[in-house]
Amino acid sequence: MTDYKEEQTNELEALQSIYPDEYEEISTDPGEFTILIVPDEQDGEDTYSMKLHVKYTETYPDTLPEFSIDMEEGDLEQEDFDTIMAKVTESAEEAIGMGMVFSMASTAKDTLTEIIEFNKEKREREAEEKAQRELEAEEKRKEGTRVTVALFTTWKTAFDAEMAEKERIEKGLRKVEAKDLKPTGRQLFERDHSLAKSDSAFVEDGDVDVDIALFERELNISDDEDDNENDVLRNIRSSD
Repeated sequence: MTDYKEEQTNELEALQSIYPDEYEEISTDPGEFTILIVPDEQDGEDTYSMKLHVKYTETYPDTLPEFSIDMEEGDLEQEDFDTIMAKVTESAEEAIGMGMVFSMASTAKDTLTEIIEFNKEKREREAEEKAQRELEAEEKRKEGTRVTVALFTTWKTAFDAEMAEKERIEKGLRKVEAKDLKPTGRQLFERDHSLAKSDSAFVEDGDVDVDIALFERELNISDDEDDNENDVLRNIRSSD
């Protein structure tokens, strides 16, 4: 008949020797304790540690002990924590019939170390990929748009149309400006009084002489007549 109490006592003594600083006793009957689990490698940004909490059953080691794992430092994704629990449970089941706590603690430590290393490498890999994407985007921005025959043809068509429209507008403006520069009849008379006299050269026999005074009197009837027009008539008369 198996002496479960003796086997449990022997294992507790061995665990206290293996984990002098990590072992913490809670009870001797039944045996209950915690073992601090510290990974071999840390993340560099966060520190991780956990405690394996074990409580013997009456028939341990022929049955599994009651156990749990609690995080002391750091936070793990639920998926990672579930992985640790699954592997620790697996290692305990494989050791049924003999002391299994050391195997459980070692599995917890190794699994935590693997998870930390994997997450660290993943984070570094993602940072490198991000930096590479940013570098490629910057190089692409510096290169600009690659010119193809189709792209150049499209640009050239639009450019020619723009230039033609610009030329049409400029020609239109030149026509308007030339028209605006052409002097009116009044401006010609104001500039050169001899123009009025020059008309006499074309008078033929039978033509009727026009008395400018009649026009002047007619213009004076209206008070609203433009003063500038009267000035023109006075200038013509005075030049006779």
